[in-house]
Formats: sequence, structure tokens, C-alpha cells
Amino acid sequence: MFHRLLSVVRRQRNSRGWQKWSSVRSGAFVAEAHSVALPAEAHVVICGGGIMGTSVAYHLSKMGWKDIVLLEQGRLAAGSTRFCAGILSTARHLTIEQKMADYSNKLYHQLEQETGIQTGYIRTGSIFLAQTQDRLISLKRVNSRLNVIGIPSEIISPKKVAELHPLLNVHDLVGAMHVPEDAVVSSADVALALASAASQNGVQIYDRTSILHVMVRKGQVTGVETDKGQIQCQYFVNCAGQWAYELGLSNEEPVSIPLHACEHFYLLTRPLETPLQSNAPTIVDADGRIYIRNWQGGILSGGFEKNPKPIFTEGKNQLEIQNLQEDWDHFEPLLSSLLRRMPELEALEIVKLVNCPETFTPDMRCIMGESPSVQGYFVLAGMNSAGLSFGGGAGNCASPESVCL
Repeated sequence: MFHRLLSVVRRQRNSRGWQKWSSVRSGAFVAEAHSVALPAEAHVVICGGGIMGTSVAYHLSKMGWKDIVLLEQGRLAAGSTRFCAGILSTARHLTIEQKMADYSNKLYHQLEQETGIQTGYIRTGSIFLAQTQDRLISLKRVNSRLNVIGIPSEIISPKKVAELHPLLNVHDLVGAMHVPEDAVVSSADVALALASAASQNGVQIYDRTSILHVMVRKGQVTGVETDKGQIQCQYFVNCAGQWAYELGLSNEEPVSIPLHACEHFYLLTRPLETPLQSNAPTIVDADGRIYIRNWQGGILSGGFEKNPKPIFTEGKNQLEIQNLQEDWDHFEPLLSSLLRRMPELEALEIVKLVNCPETFTPDMRCIMGESPSVQGYFVLAGMNSAGLSFGGGAGNCASPESVCL
């Protein structure tokens, strides 16, 4: 079943998975997936076939775990992973997050060689801009932490920023941080590569299979109820993304997972007159609330507005995430910020405005680990738009027996 899916993926290698995966469909594969019976028992059941779920499956199988089942309600990598902007950055404020992102960077770098599946990995580096002295002080702190754990980075002048990325307007900058080993990658292809390696290591993967609830007895996970039958299991890992909260509440003994999804916008443009090089550095302008990366010679740019729009899933009414409705009025402040930073883009044709879900937590820290109320119930969710950067490292921390990083 899974190898047939991979054959479809390989025929799509000329396109980036995070953008094009929605067009990959096979009626025969769908019929075959529905006809496959689930195993009656498993050691671990993982819910979610995005970057988190496939990373957990990959790492558990690498650690020698057996009888692992991964269930996805739609298709693999067809949730928010498909729409991810593909920016992999190690510049985080917490050391554990820096280490997770660094692990992810190293993992994704070698994943294509390991699996034979192209992941679109390109080492571009990142430049983090500072418009104020307070922002520069914050970047200096991050830079110091990165250097302590061995990740190359440096504080640079506005003049150096202009040399690294000539299209940028640097007149209002007081400095910046350059992280040369950051990268961009096709997030959906990374998820499929992780799933491929996990499958080769014995993980059983079933798509178009919805988990109705997790069965619990005396505070211990005993199995899952799906739309195709029950699976008895000792461990359950909730990697359901924006549906993780609702899935937690559906248990026989509810598990509280404090996260909520918001609409996240980014635009795609036609190539510039002189197309951007594929290794052009990614730009993060936190004061302007935007990020910018190369996309097929043009620009991919999004951001985090002051007044985000929440998403209410209302009972998992969408098995796969589709591009949500455009809202140019809502995106306008971010677009204005982009044009101030890169004035030459004003005449550039925009291909589309992407609107997709991202999940966030109240304290902007990801949710990882075992539930305090249900033994054997693990959660990896609420990545606050950093799921790609944390995915590899978070999956490495998923085993109940692992010592994280």
C-alpha cells in the first residue's frame, strides 16, 4: 500500500511537495487503502501523517521499536505540513528549541541520501533584522546561545546585510544576525521521506483512517477506536496538529491539550526580472512581522499580524486542509511591510495568497511529552509555526525511553 503511494510521489519530483501535493490523487490507491484491514494489536499507535507523526515513526523504528502503526485521517503530508513555507531556522530563544532545530537541520540534510527521496533541501542561511536597539540586544542573546552549542552565527552590520541580499532596504536597520547554516526544504517531501524510511523499518502506515477516540482503562491507554475497527496498544502519540485538542477531549478519559489554530497568510510571486538564486538567504524581519524566502526565482513572504484570525474546526469537518479563503484586507499590513523592506517588488506579479492553518499555544511553547492524567498518552503538537524546524528533534524525543538531545 505505502510503496504504491511513494511511486506516485516520485512521479511528482519536478514540483515541490509543499505546494503541489494537493494534486496527487489516485483512485485505485484510495480504493486499496480502504480495503486494507487494520492490525488487531500494536505496541504504539501514532495519530497524524504530517511532519510530526512521520518523524515519531521514523525515530521509534530507528530505536528498534516494533509493532508501530501510524494512522492518518486523510493522505500523508496533506495537512498543514503541505502548506508549510519550508523555512528551517535554528535561531530560537530557548536552548532546547535550538538543539531540536539543529538536530532537524542535520537530519533533513542527510535524509535524501538515506531514502532516495528528494527533499528540496538547500542551505541558504538566514538573516534576522533589527530595527531597534532592543531587537539587536535580543539577537545578540540568541547569537550567544547559538555559539555556545556550536551553531555558527554572527552579528553583522546593515552594510553587510545589503551585501548578502542586495534587494533589501537597510536604511532603518541598526544591525542583524546571520545564521549561515539555516536552510529551506520541501516539508511535505521531508514527511514522505521519513514515512518511507519508517515503512522500510517495519512501521505500518494507513491513510484515510480516522481515530474516533482513545480507549483508556484505569488511567492507562489500552487502544484506539477507528472508523475501521479497534487496535489494542500500550502507547498512543497524538500528532494530530490542529485537531489534537479535539482528539484529546474525545478520549474516554479526556486529555487537555491547550492549543488553537489561526489563519496564516503568505504570498507567492512570479520570478524577478533577474531571478533570485536558490541559495538566497531567508530574511526574518521581526519588527516588521514578516519573513521572506526565495521561491522558484521569486518571493515567498508571509508574517504574523497583530490581530490573527482564529479557526474553529467544529468537529473535524475537514479531513485534509485546503487553501482557506484569501483576505487581502487582513494581509495588507504585512504586504506594506514587505514592500518597505523590498521596494523593487512593487511591480512584481503575485501568483496567489496562501491561507492555511497554524496551531499556537498560550505560552508559545510547543506541547511535548506524556499526559499527566493518562499513562501511555503522548503529545507532540502546538508547534507555533515552527513544526518543520522542530519536527526532527521533537520526533527524536518521542520515545518514553529516550533521553532528549
